[in-house]
Formats: sequence, structure tokens, C-alpha cells
Amino acid sequence: MNIAALLFEIARRQPQLQAVSDGVHAWTYGEFAHRISRMAGGLQAHGLEPGDRVMLCMENCAEFLEMLFACWAAGLCAVPVNARLHAAEVAHIAQDSRALLLVATPGLATSLGPLERAVETLSAIIATVGDGYAALLERGTPLRPVAGSPTDRAWLFYTSGTTGKPKGAVLTHRNLLFMSHCYYADIDALDERDTCLHAGPLSHGAGLYALPHLLRGGHQVVLPHFEVEAIIDAVRRHPRVSMFAAPTMLTRLVHAPAVAAADLRNLRTIFYGGGPM
Repeated sequence: MNIAALLFEIARRQPQLQAVSDGVHAWTYGEFAHRISRMAGGLQAHGLEPGDRVMLCMENCAEFLEMLFACWAAGLCAVPVNARLHAAEVAHIAQDSRALLLVATPGLATSLGPLERAVETLSAIIATVGDGYAALLERGTPLRPVAGSPTDRAWLFYTSGTTGKPKGAVLTHRNLLFMSHCYYADIDALDERDTCLHAGPLSHGAGLYALPHLLRGGHQVVLPHFEVEAIIDAVRRHPRVSMFAAPTMLTRLVHAPAVAAADLRNLRTIFYGGGPM
């Protein structure tokens, strides 16, 4: 079982529908699956083998979802980390997870550059804009999702470290599939008409809950950061919008003057976590 294989099946059935957009990219499911296939082949050509860990340290962008599914298609375990962590915290996670590759957005790739020498397992730090990322897309043979076990590691989720150093919690492919089924059973039944709006960090709840939407063929709209006006505009333009928000984000939305006059008819569901409501 491989979560990426389920997305490829969606792409086979509805290749022309919108999959992911972020203001820079706008990929249909056919394009998204093709890029994932090429990236998975590039990761394999880079020398990564099933079970290896790849760190994703990115500000919100379409490439996060591309890399996440490319890791799974290649049988790798993704280790997403919050883009706001200090370099020393990222170094700890890299050491603890024994990550072999770190993929980061350009500014973060520059600031985290010293980790390539400090963390013995890291073979490279690659920025999402530049020759290294392009090479991953171009150098390998496009790869269909590898066959795997339901208990294979998919997502290594690091805790916040409030009582000690962050600890990695393993989510398997089966965990992620069951989480998606629980979403359909307990929150919403989704289909290709739905939009999932990502204003929170994709490395946390927002990215995790992209999965039930992608596996039903919904459109992922990625905002670079939380901004009230951008959220209002996205809700106005896209149908059947659901979004993750931490309670602090919801407080800002409730008290924002612009929200009182906003057209929120397309807002369907808000799911939240990270603190008491």
C-alpha cells in the first residue's frame, strides 16, 4: 500500500482538474502526478532507497506537496519541519531522524547551509528554486509509486519539544489512510468540487489534512502565509472551501474588520487544533 498510488489513481480519472495552485504554479492532477513521478525518479537517482528520510523545511508553497508525494512514490519517509525553527532545532531533527537529504525554500536553504557539514548523514541541501531542484526533476527515470507495506513509515512528525527535545512520531501509510477515512466519516464527505485552503504551515495540520482532500480530487490552494485579506479573497473566488486554522488564527479572523463585510458563502468547514478553543 502506498498513499501516492491513490493520488495517481485520482490523476488517471481526472487529469484535467485543478490539483494544486499557489500563485506561482497551477497544476492539474495530470501535471501534478507527472511531476511527482519525475521527482520520485530523481530522488532515486540521487541515491536514496526505500525507507530513507528526506527533510522538508519549506515556507508554504506548492513544492511542499510535490516533495511529500514524491517521497512516498519513491518509498521514502518525509520529515517535514516548521520553517520558523532555529537552525539548531533543525539540526537536532536532522541528526535524530538521520535524514539523508534536506529540501528547503531558497531563503531557508541559505541559512541552513552549514548543516550540510554539521550533520554527518546529510548528503545535500537543495533549494526549491535553482539547479539542484531542477536536476531532481530531470535526472531520473519517471517512477510509478513503489509497492509497499501498510506499516511503512510515511511521515515523521516531530513534537514541539515543550518538555524536552522534539521527538519523532511515526505515521505510517496506513495511519494516513485511516486518518483520511476518519475525516470523511466524522467531518465531511469530499469530492472534486471541494477546495482546501492552506494558510497555516503545511508542515503541521494544514499539510496533514491536505491528504483527505487530495485523495478525493479536491483543489489545494496554498497561501504563502496567514493573511486575513488573502483568505477572504480566496474564499470569495473558490467553491466549497475548507481550511485548517489554529485558535489564534481564528481569533484574528473573528476580530478582523474586513471579515464582517466579507462574502463567506463559499466557506464550508474550518477544522482546528494546536490549542484550546
